[in-house]
Amino acid sequence: MRNIIIGTAGHIDHGKTSMVKALTGVDTDTLKEEQARGITVNLGFTYITLDEDLKIGLIDVPGHEKLIKNMLAGVYGMDLILLTIAVNDGIMPQTLEHMEIIKFLNVKNIIVVLTKTDLATDEQIEAVKHDVKKTFDLNTFVKFSIYQEDTVEDLKQAIADNIQASDETIEENFRMPIDRVFNVKGQGVVVTGSSLSGSVKIGDRLEVLPDKTPVRVKGIQAFNQPRTEAYKHMRVALNLAGVKKQDLNRGSVLATKDTLLKSNIIDVKITVSNHLDDPIQHLERVKLYYLASEFSCRIKCLNRKRLSEGETVYGQLLFDTPIYASKKDLGILRRINPNKTVAGIEIINVSGAYVNRKDESYEALLNLHEVEDKPKLIETFIENHPFVKANELKQKLDLDTQDAHAFFNAEGVLLDEQSCLTKKLLKAYQTKLVDIVSTYHQNHPHDIGMNKRTALQSLDIDISIRTFNAFLNHIKTIKTIEDKIALTSFKLRYNQEEEKIIKRIIESLESSGFSPKKPREIITMLHSKKAETLFYALVKEGRIIKITSDIMITENTYQALIAHLETFFSKHNVLEIKDARDLLNTSRKYVVAYLEYLDKVGFTRRTESGRVKK
Repeated sequence: MRNIIIGTAGHIDHGKTSMVKALTGVDTDTLKEEQARGITVNLGFTYITLDEDLKIGLIDVPGHEKLIKNMLAGVYGMDLILLTIAVNDGIMPQTLEHMEIIKFLNVKNIIVVLTKTDLATDEQIEAVKHDVKKTFDLNTFVKFSIYQEDTVEDLKQAIADNIQASDETIEENFRMPIDRVFNVKGQGVVVTGSSLSGSVKIGDRLEVLPDKTPVRVKGIQAFNQPRTEAYKHMRVALNLAGVKKQDLNRGSVLATKDTLLKSNIIDVKITVSNHLDDPIQHLERVKLYYLASEFSCRIKCLNRKRLSEGETVYGQLLFDTPIYASKKDLGILRRINPNKTVAGIEIINVSGAYVNRKDESYEALLNLHEVEDKPKLIETFIENHPFVKANELKQKLDLDTQDAHAFFNAEGVLLDEQSCLTKKLLKAYQTKLVDIVSTYHQNHPHDIGMNKRTALQSLDIDISIRTFNAFLNHIKTIKTIEDKIALTSFKLRYNQEEEKIIKRIIESLESSGFSPKKPREIITMLHSKKAETLFYALVKEGRIIKITSDIMITENTYQALIAHLETFFSKHNVLEIKDARDLLNTSRKYVVAYLEYLDKVGFTRRTESGRVKK
């Protein structure tokens, strides 16, 4: 079944509601005020069945200028508009404003219904048709009178003939702005709306925006019939669990959980009205009519101080409270005083940034958003937001997995499966880090490397150590030594005097076998200001092994220790402390320290009977 939503538009008292009743048998004016005054105040909803395969949701909107916000709540997402013009009046003020709104919302499928034809001559009817063609460039007309049954059939046929095939693709994520909320006895809260994307099934868990209230779908109805599933371009009633009627309003949006981002700034393409009385000023406060809601916001002009009639430009909308918007959606801007339509907008980017209004590069970025040059857009966004998380990148740029993979296979680098860089950025940060570490080596020739956190701070990027480690894995010219980094080509350098001191340190440690002197004793004995620095440089370099803070041995002694133990374990399964003491010819203090160190590095393992080789 094809899913179509059509609606009415036109000036007050031009016969919209009467036309709907003639088509459907339903009076959509359900309020006492509407019936008493004979005018439509709120939105009216019904449907037409043209054949078994074509049921059409029909929305009747009010025509009074003071009720334009109600009209705007209903017109969004329509596939076809029935523009009613009474031939005894012709084009009137709300005809003009409704048509401008229809143009801004990009509804191009329009049937002009010339109503009250029983009150006019053929000449009058032709004159009105001529005005409509000239003013709106519309050419599809149907003459209609509630007193002439054949005109009702003519209109039904025209609707059938002008229904255009809608996009049949089903997006993964469901979205529906709510235009009515009520309670049904025995069922609870029911909401209605025109579904914009995706599908919804009984049992689905959705959220209500902007409060992100979780709800569950208990029941679905479309065309007054229960269903198990509903799709986009359908008038839908949903019975919800998990929420109260007073917590919902017209304008709330039902959506698949966590699929829409909230933002206080959205980037837009603004098309200014051709009937603007005064230019729109930079940062002027206006009302945005979007889906079934209205929002207070300010217009930020880019590279200009005001917007004049007929212009189409990029700009931003700045909101006092966050909005959940979707790319490519359309909306209407109305001036607050006087209350009048001033522009239409198309959402280009839902995650706008605070930028200088004279920043021409930002307009270039918006152009990439609009033309959907995905590779260049991804590249530019990452360069403006280095190390952005992959999920955030996909969400903010509305990317699918295929777009992201294509970019990272060609031009991007994905660190730790989360953080994004371009190859160009990776090279730039690599060059900067190599310079930082090189300078450190020059200033600290006796240090094996630079502390990672210090290096990260010097690089001046706000990322975690985990991400920094992933970044380091991509740099072949830098090596990691525990919590330090160094150039792979770096080696500790000593002059002749230092080499003599180092030789004496090594000799002093090795002269006592497995019972070495304490480091402090050796340093004091050498009577050199450089002795302590050089001693601990050898520790960092690995030429001296730190068993404890007071027990350190040379690398040669450590290898000798391992060799003794390997020989012992080739003949015995378990090593006791007394065995090690005899083997190494040293005291218990040293033996315990050596064995605990070897446990820690994984050479031995302690058991109840002694040490065993791991």
